Amino acid sequence: MATASSLQAKNLLTNTHASPGVPDVGAIDLAVLTLDDLGVIRDCSRACEQVFGYLPDELAGRHVSMLLPQLPDTDLVQEGRINSRLAHLCHCAFSFQARRRDGQCFASELFINRLGSHNVVVLVRSLEASILNGGAMTAMPVR
Repeated sequence: MATASSLQAKNLLTNTHASPGVPDVGAIDLAVLTLDDLGVIRDCSRACEQVFGYLPDELAGRHVSMLLPQLPDTDLVQEGRINSRLAHLCHCAFSFQARRRDGQCFASELFINRLGSHNVVVLVRSLEASILNGGAMTAMPVR
C-alpha cells in the first residue's frame, strides 16, 4: 500500500524528470528559483533545464524576467514582504507567461514566498499539459 510520503516522493521524481517537449497529463514540470529581493536569480533546481532549457549555472546572476517576462518592473518585495498583488495572483492560480531558452512561451503557475530576510523562492509549474487539454491562459502585467 502506498503511503503519503511514498506518493510525494514518486510525484517529486515525476516532476523533476518531466520533459517540456512531451507533456504528460500526470506529470508536473516544476522549477524552483531562489532570487534576491531585486529578482536576480541566485540559485535554481536542476528541473530548470527541463522546464526552461537552461542549466542552473547559466541562470545565476540573471534577472527572473528572462524566464518570466511579465516581471521586469515588478517589485517582488515591498516593505519586507512579498508584493501583495503578486502574492494574490499566485494564490488565485493566475497563469503567468514563461519563456524557454528557444524563445517559446508557455503558460505557468507561480508559487512565491519569502526565504529568510533577503531572498525569495519562486516555484514555477508548467501548465502546458493543462493548456493542451483545453485550459486557457490569461496574461496581464503585474505591477
